[in-house]
Formats: sequence, C-alpha cells, structure tokens
Amino acid sequence: MRWAWQALWGVFVRPAATLQDFRKYDPESVALLLCFTGPMIVLSVVAAGWAHSLTPDAFPPETRPQPVPFAIYSALTQLVGVLGLATAGHFLCDLFQGRSEFSRALAAVSVAMVPAWIGNVLAALPWPYGAPLALAGIAYSLILLYAAFALVLGMRRGNRLGHYAASLGAAALVVFAFGWQAVSLIPGAAPEVRLGTTWLI
Repeated sequence: MRWAWQALWGVFVRPAATLQDFRKYDPESVALLLCFTGPMIVLSVVAAGWAHSLTPDAFPPETRPQPVPFAIYSALTQLVGVLGLATAGHFLCDLFQGRSEFSRALAAVSVAMVPAWIGNVLAALPWPYGAPLALAGIAYSLILLYAAFALVLGMRRGNRLGHYAASLGAAALVVFAFGWQAVSLIPGAAPEVRLGTTWLI
C-alpha cells in the first residue's frame, strides 16, 4: 500500500488527486487499518512524545502524565475516533443518499486525518509556532474530511453538509465517552495534578 503513504505530502500539494487515489484504489478496510491508518496513528503518537521530550516544559512534573501510558491512551483514543467517524459516515450514508461502504468511509477519514496527525507532532514546537501549526492541521483535516466525504463516498451536493455535521457529532460523542473512561482506566495516563480535563484528543 505504498500509494497510500504518498498522502503524507499529497494532501498538501495535490489534495484532489490524493482523494481520487483513495477512491480509485478502494482499499479493503483491514488492509488499510494495518498498513496505513494504524501505523500513522502510532507514528504520530511516538513522534509527538519524542518531540515533547526534547522541548523545555515550564509545568511541574506532577502535572504531566507518564509518557508510555499516555501514548497508549492517545493512540487508542485516536483509533476509536477514526473508527467512530468512519462508522458514523458509513451508516449515515443511506440517510443522506451516499454510497454506503465502510471501506470507503474509512479511506475518507484516514486520508483526511493526515494533517491533524502531522499537527500532533508539530504541537511540540515552542510558542508561537507549535500551537498554531497544530490548530491549522486540525482545521485543514476538517476541511479535507468534507471534501473526502463528498468525493470518496459520493455524497450529493445538497446532502454533504448534513452528512458531514451528523458524522462529526456522532464521532465526537464516541470519542468523548471513550476518552473520559480510558484516561481513568489506564494507570499513569492521567497526571497526579490536573490543570484541566480537555485533553481527549
């Protein structure tokens, strides 16, 4: 599945052609998960953890989670988010008159999340670079997801926004519910002293 890894740069320099590739090759869902989506999540989490370890941190140690447990939590939450969004996009296709195939929905979500996964690593850069670049990656992923649902799933023009919003809303509920429980169940994933609870992504 070497063609899929071209999305690392393709989503930035040739986004339309990259989306067309994911539609043309129509990868089987298990192969896509094992050969692209899963490895991308792991690479993003590991690279982000490594980058954060090299960046000076002004917060006291007790406010930071343990690196390995938090990496496990982060990878699992991102995987659940991808699967939840793909499942929502798949089952809502019939309601919004799109092409209902889980493999296509997973392909659309996987390619759309590439900028967000890269932004997860760039977030380790010091201010004022890291946070804006990470937010830009997330914003671009959301824009790319709309285009991916339209192109890869074949959503009709009048139904695209409704399908997009409903899929995001359903996936957000799943990620929030899973993340809230997982951060408490995985030892070391939560810091001893919390400065906030909005770190489910």
